[in-house]
Amino acid sequence: MKGLATLIKLHKRTLDDLRRRMSSLENQKSQLQLASANLQKELEHEMQLAKKQVEMSGFFGDFAKRMQKRQDDIAQEIRSLDQQMKKLNEEITEAYGELKKFEIAQENAKHRADEEEQRKETILMDEIAGQQHRRKTEG
Repeated sequence: MKGLATLIKLHKRTLDDLRRRMSSLENQKSQLQLASANLQKELEHEMQLAKKQVEMSGFFGDFAKRMQKRQDDIAQEIRSLDQQMKKLNEEITEAYGELKKFEIAQENAKHRADEEEQRKETILMDEIAGQQHRRKTEG
């Protein structure tokens, strides 16, 4: 039973590590999404300025291209994170399944030990009752 407890601790630690990694990836994705939204706002702001100031409109095309390139780069990073998160999610699911197997095995072992203890106690009580009965009938 002690071996199962050790395995359970090990699997819990592994599962916690995987969950921390997932949290880190989710945070990175959130930051990238925020950066993308900020770039979009900046592009819209610059577009408004280019409409108001004709001399700025000549520079807007290059600016818009750079912004689109940055948006594309961010989108690619997000797709990469999504793939990593998908793989990590599969690892978490597998680790959770393994942990549950050991927890169930531990519960079953405890249940069997409890039943064995109850059986021994019943045998002992039956012996005591039998001895008392013999003493009554003999004495």
